[in-house]
Amino acid sequence: MPQLLSSVIKALEVLEVFTIEHPELSLAEISRRMGAHKSSVYRILRTLEAADFLRWNGERGLYRLSPKILELASRVLARYDLREVAGPPMEELAARTGEIIHLSILDGYEIVYLEKKGAGQVLTVATRVGGRYPAYASAMGKVLLAFLPEQQLQGILEETELVALTPKTITDEGRLKRELAAIRGQGYAVDDEEAFPGIRCVAAPIREPSGRVVAALSATIPAQRLPTERSPELINMIGETASRISAMIIDTERET
Repeated sequence: MPQLLSSVIKALEVLEVFTIEHPELSLAEISRRMGAHKSSVYRILRTLEAADFLRWNGERGLYRLSPKILELASRVLARYDLREVAGPPMEELAARTGEIIHLSILDGYEIVYLEKKGAGQVLTVATRVGGRYPAYASAMGKVLLAFLPEQQLQGILEETELVALTPKTITDEGRLKRELAAIRGQGYAVDDEEAFPGIRCVAAPIREPSGRVVAALSATIPAQRLPTERSPELINMIGETASRISAMIIDTERET
């Protein structure tokens, strides 16, 4: 049996200390959970931070996993490429609604557009696959924020400046939290010209087999084409398609 590097094993143990329930931890807490001396744990933490696997919040004295972990996880998840799975249902939804359909994930305080389907409209938004946008100002972003563990959500909000992108952007943290709570209850989010003037969006969550929300699906619609009476129909279609994609992820996972 080859000789194992204890330093590498300890570094991996540090990464495993972070959980959904405890996404941010202090040096003392990490040392306590590992049963190791602070001095040795501190050296590992600094090394992982330098390699961009951890992020350090000096004001709060807490460490958290960096988005680089998400990049590694995405390579594992490639066995059921989310874009490949979601593509056909998105095409169908775009054809049924006549609107632009987006798929995105959360990276820190921003959403990242993974896919975009649907023919261009006279009045729409200039989004692109791989582009980013502040999560708090979009329907997809609000869906992704709403289903985060409380500690993780609070950490993101503390690092995010709620800047008004339009006159309707939510810039009050208390109001945003109330809206996120409502989204958790109703299972969908609406962006009423909060990101782009004249544009409304409806979004719903996509879940992996464990039930964790991993992405969001939305329809981007010029406000003039989304009167109040059309909202329930679109909400239902977005929700049904998001649920269908979630089920397809589960089926793909079973096959592998």
